[in-house]
Amino acid sequence: MRVGLNISAASESSTGVGNYAFQLAKNVVALAPADEWFLLGANTHVAPLLEGANVQATVTQRKGLARILWEQTGLPFEARRLKIDLLHGADFSRPLAYGGPMVNTIHDISPFVDSRYFSPVRRMYKRVVIRHAIRRSSAIVTVSEFSRRQIMERFSLDGSRVFAIALGVAQGNGVPHSSTGPPSILFVGNLEHRKNLVRLVEAFRLLRERRRIPHRLILAGKPGYGWEEIRAAIGKGGLQECVDVPGYVSNESLAKLYPSAELFVFPSVYEGFGLPVLEAMACGTPVACSSAASLPEVGGDAVEYFDPLNVEEMAAAMERVLDSPGLRAEMREKGLKQAAKFTWEDCARQHLEVYRRVLAK
Repeated sequence: MRVGLNISAASESSTGVGNYAFQLAKNVVALAPADEWFLLGANTHVAPLLEGANVQATVTQRKGLARILWEQTGLPFEARRLKIDLLHGADFSRPLAYGGPMVNTIHDISPFVDSRYFSPVRRMYKRVVIRHAIRRSSAIVTVSEFSRRQIMERFSLDGSRVFAIALGVAQGNGVPHSSTGPPSILFVGNLEHRKNLVRLVEAFRLLRERRRIPHRLILAGKPGYGWEEIRAAIGKGGLQECVDVPGYVSNESLAKLYPSAELFVFPSVYEGFGLPVLEAMACGTPVACSSAASLPEVGGDAVEYFDPLNVEEMAAAMERVLDSPGLRAEMREKGLKQAAKFTWEDCARQHLEVYRRVLAK
């Protein structure tokens, strides 16, 4: 089969969706060498990492609005020119003018859940492309059973063309990295409203007031919609000297940052999957996590859960983990076992099954 993958979300500074697009392409190419793979929208950083005898990459260096325009015009043109059998949109979008067989990944339906998650223009655009993808695509892939249920209920779909395929993670060795500085509490993800970081900052302030903990709070990620409110919370709490905001952190740096943290905290109120939780567990870092949305699917029994809307409960969960070396050691072992259940190879294999099922019809 000749399959086109839109991997324009993958770049040298990818977050969750971009990492998924890259890892999916890398692994399906390796698992199915007899098939032909067309990696559409690859940028100059990503394309050389995905070379192979059965691979042809179309390089486009576009971001923001230029990327959206390419997805609606250049992507369907390339798909028709290359005479592909199946096109997969890995990042929500489907070209409005493309009529061939297509699989779309809808990671979550956050634009329909809470108007505070996106700017009005971005929310409207995402709602349009998600509705169109769900209405026109041969199959919908999503990343958790939680998101699958939400998609089916919101759009009145039966389960025959909606598939939940969990993401994967590179497995670490679980050995903590030594650090010469003060101990740290880590968050990784976009610094935006739905990540619930204002409450995390408040919980951190409570811990410092009660216990005088020496820890620094590290918020690693790109500022997003709602960042100004998060920054104001840091200033209001007088925490500028003990909260680090390093911006986007590369995968290579994260591999060192996760295991050097004493605790990873993920307070998000809404996630289609929650890849940073999985990454932290794979590095052997104890995790305190929101009990909302898909996150219990990812964390299993390996993490300390809290109600993300309750600052006191969040602070108490963090305190329990920080206070007990024995609990941290137990969580480290459970986390490594839980993370080992999620591999990119399994993720890619299940996608191949969906592609073949669509083409068989």
